[in-house]
Amino acid sequence: MDDRRLAMYIARTRVGFGLALIVAPRAALRPWFGSMVDARIAGPLGRMTGGRDALLGAGTAIALGERNGGANWLSMLALADAVDAAVFLTAPGVRWRGRLLGAFAAASAVTHFQLARRVARADALPVGDSS
Repeated sequence: MDDRRLAMYIARTRVGFGLALIVAPRAALRPWFGSMVDARIAGPLGRMTGGRDALLGAGTAIALGERNGGANWLSMLALADAVDAAVFLTAPGVRWRGRLLGAFAAASAVTHFQLARRVARADALPVGDSS
């Protein structure tokens, strides 16, 4: 699978995950936080995070499709994941599932940054050139 197609799948998955958080925030957050999910906090936090992910995913997909700025959008996905990782890995009282989410977010950030670099290099080539 080429980098652009992989990036497009990631972007669309991000939109889906974001929409799931918007529609059912407690259900989407429960696997990571278990019984700690408080309805008063989970709803707004899940919807806010879901909106962020849906927007970043949609922007990435559009930019990749237009071949205009896709690498920049992938970098913003990476940055969002890096912030999530820092929060989950350093916040006191986060349970093991939250720490696991932090490790996953850190790996995702690294992957997105690397993919952004490869997409940027490919975008710099003339169309049809795969050198």
